[in-house]
Amino acid sequence: MNLASFNIRRILVIRTSSFGDIILTTPLLRALHQALPSAEIDFFTKQEYRSLLEHHPAVKVIGFDPALGFSGLLRELRELRARKYDLVLDLQVNPRSILIRYLSRPRMRRRYRKYSLERRLLKWGINLLKEAKPVAERYFSALEDFGIQPNGNGPEIYFSDAELSKAKGLLEQAGLAGMPLLGLAPGASKFTKRWPAERFAKAGAALAQELNAGVVILGGKDDLAVAEEVLTGLRAGGVEKLKNLAGQLTILESSAVISLCRILVSNDSALMHLATAVDTPVAAVFGATARELGFFPYGKKARVLEVSGLDCRPCSLHGEKDCPEGHFNCMLQIGPEQVVEAGKELVERFKND
Repeated sequence: MNLASFNIRRILVIRTSSFGDIILTTPLLRALHQALPSAEIDFFTKQEYRSLLEHHPAVKVIGFDPALGFSGLLRELRELRARKYDLVLDLQVNPRSILIRYLSRPRMRRRYRKYSLERRLLKWGINLLKEAKPVAERYFSALEDFGIQPNGNGPEIYFSDAELSKAKGLLEQAGLAGMPLLGLAPGASKFTKRWPAERFAKAGAALAQELNAGVVILGGKDDLAVAEEVLTGLRAGGVEKLKNLAGQLTILESSAVISLCRILVSNDSALMHLATAVDTPVAAVFGATARELGFFPYGKKARVLEVSGLDCRPCSLHGEKDCPEGHFNCMLQIGPEQVVEAGKELVERFKND
């Protein structure tokens, strides 16, 4: 079937959380806009995430506040129904999104294949996802009967001139303007997705010396403690040109800073996906999670550091508050020198891009 033959004028895309997952929807948004350039595309998400797509040229973002409860959701549904959507794409597939998918009363509705059971079986050593595609491509299963396929290009994020100007100003104030820049993102949502801070600091200090680069630390407010620990370690390692911006930037301001970096070293986090979206090489350290879950960096300028062959990996879908086995081998068997070598290789390979 050809999507253009259905006279589609309005499309609703549902993905209510979170930053990384929403970033990974952008290849599908790009393909939709290319296939139907005159169609209106609305993106339904939680209010806290709407800023991520606020500058996207092909999308209007609709944010809702979960704190308003079921009555608030019903008000949103009435407004969505009034939009008279021709197509609704559910890229979340949870009770709320299913309710919206049906009660918004579109002409057509589709959902992506989530592989919920298969992902959970991985934890028990049953791997039915050996040939599974990345999540960014799994989203396209919602459009498979229309013949729209991913083209292999990575995600994309749009920040404003003001956000870029702020990023450049902060770097200039820190004495980092005009020099190669190494970004470090040592935070992550769960402990088992965080490479130890002292290793981040050792790798950052060595890589900064190799690249003759300044260092900028990035993260959200939840990452303040680990960012300070990395900052202390970098100073002990002799790094003088550095700035800790953790907790000081919006998500789009962070993306602007990352776009100015020669490379980002990151855990499995939203900032890792931001790097792919602004075309910055990223060396990503993965512990508790694995490729089959679909969240490896979706881009050509990425290198993943992981320990293969561990029977206990992956131990969860989204990370845990501590290592279930008590040894944390998935992270502790990755040394700073491995990350340094991966970073050097990435910078050399893409130095002319």
